[in-house]
Amino acid sequence: MNLLLRKTENRSRPNRRDFMLQTGCASLGITTAVNTLAQLKLTGAAAAQGAGDDYKALVCVFLNGGCDTNNMLIPAGTTSAARSDYGSGRGVLSIPNTQFDFTPAANNGYFNGTSITTDPVTSRISPSNGSSTGSQFDPANRPNYTQGEFAVHMGAYPLKGLFDTGDLAFVANIGTLIGTQQITRANFNTLPASTKPPQLFSHSDQQVQWQSSLPDKPFTQGWGGRIAEIVAGLNEGDLGVSVSIAGSNSFQIGLTEQPYFMNTSGAVTSLTGFSGGTPTHPYGSALRNTGLNPDYTNPSSLGGTKYNPLAGIGSLTGVADPLSGTNYQNSSAGWRLRALEQVLAASHNSLFDENYVNVPKSARNTEGLVGAALGQTIDPNDGTITINSHWSNWFPGGFGQTDLSNQLKVVARMIAGRSALSNKRQIFFVQIGGWDTHTSQIPNPTAQNQGYYSLINNLSRSIRAFADCMKAIGMWDKVTMFTASDFNRTFTPNKNDATGGSDHAWGGTSVIAGGAVNGGKIYGTFPDLTVNGGIDCTGNRGRWIPTTSVDQKAALIGKWFGLSDAQVSQVFPNLTRFQPDLSPATLQARNLDMIDFNVG
Repeated sequence: MNLLLRKTENRSRPNRRDFMLQTGCASLGITTAVNTLAQLKLTGAAAAQGAGDDYKALVCVFLNGGCDTNNMLIPAGTTSAARSDYGSGRGVLSIPNTQFDFTPAANNGYFNGTSITTDPVTSRISPSNGSSTGSQFDPANRPNYTQGEFAVHMGAYPLKGLFDTGDLAFVANIGTLIGTQQITRANFNTLPASTKPPQLFSHSDQQVQWQSSLPDKPFTQGWGGRIAEIVAGLNEGDLGVSVSIAGSNSFQIGLTEQPYFMNTSGAVTSLTGFSGGTPTHPYGSALRNTGLNPDYTNPSSLGGTKYNPLAGIGSLTGVADPLSGTNYQNSSAGWRLRALEQVLAASHNSLFDENYVNVPKSARNTEGLVGAALGQTIDPNDGTITINSHWSNWFPGGFGQTDLSNQLKVVARMIAGRSALSNKRQIFFVQIGGWDTHTSQIPNPTAQNQGYYSLINNLSRSIRAFADCMKAIGMWDKVTMFTASDFNRTFTPNKNDATGGSDHAWGGTSVIAGGAVNGGKIYGTFPDLTVNGGIDCTGNRGRWIPTTSVDQKAALIGKWFGLSDAQVSQVFPNLTRFQPDLSPATLQARNLDMIDFNVG
């Protein structure tokens, strides 16, 4: 359950209002309704930058369980040093070079722009920065493999298309880092614990550290939550900046901004019995204008998006429509909703009672906004979702929609219906689990419904469907989506047969995509794949010491989202431990110039 914490001078000494807010919510036993309380908005420099139509959205795709990205971005060919190290180290987890050129199975076809095809394809990629050596951390100890040939996993073929068109890039060997001292294999065991992320191979700890970007501090906020608090002043609607389609997470937690929870079907908790079968809105048979929300304060004048539940009505006799002049229809549903909302509008002397009724009032307001946004992608004639084709293209017959694909469809619908929200900034969180692949990781490397292949195929198709939708509605330049995970997994397998898997490790590959992304490239430094040497932090399992910190990638995303350099420093106070600034020269020198800040 989420609690909206009001700002006080000293959080260790909450005032009576704080106490009533928290205990009142707890006493109701509610779940998602709590986070629909009216969000507090910060004011400041960000608000002055809000002129014009400058909507932007961030979409975090979290790979829960620790994704083995050693098999997401793979050295290919037969001659490169990276491929040689890959072949000798991966064992039963290795993807043979010959499998990157393949013919999809009949039930695993790909959309070619006009139809589903099973024509032969290749998952090989040619990074446009493949001939660039760049300037890397300790280049003598971390050889640059970006000059070699690469491929994505066969199941990630949909991502190859985005990579080839410059809409997607990979960030190699990224992970949580403290940054107070460079970590090498030679000093890993002797460095003070304070120089390394605590509980380095723990799922829960690394999830929180990835989502906070501050491994050296007790958790208080996620970096998405910190960004939300700065940009919240740009939004005019009642819905907060952050929306999660995957439940609670650390990424979106702030002090004043909390995420609003939705579910995979897009439904939000609404009052039932008021739709009358109308497909586009849950209050279609009760309200005249479903785009308006109730204002329970009985105002003397109303804004353009509100209606007054306490507005007077006409005579009950001799009048065809007594509710004329109100927003309620003269129907059974209209009269019932009016009565309920007038009860909600009543004031109470008791602080507890007042707090108690504020929860359903706020819930009604917020789900009304969300319902109006989702309604913009529903065909009023038959109730179908108008953007479904992009998902059916990538999840053809026999495949079926997945939990992740439905999460991203909800995000797409919210972006498409953004005008109903009156928000210029949104941060979305979606999640796919199952990546804790200690056993049977690739029982059959080419079986689409088994092990890692199924996971990466689902992820890639979902991202591609979302990207195609954003392009179709002209919003791709306004969206930046990125993946994150607990950690990478060990390069070496834990068994030498088909039941083998991989264990918890450290640095890995992440994805970044969007119209502002300088795609078709591999950023950062591809890891030295030497097991029991190189950047294998300890032992002989292939746990790569990251060469790029979470802060470095996240700071770029924050700057694109509209943060000034000073605000970036506020959100990511550890950034200067890894690089002096976000200037073009610095980013190019570190092979991190992955975003065009002028797009969007």
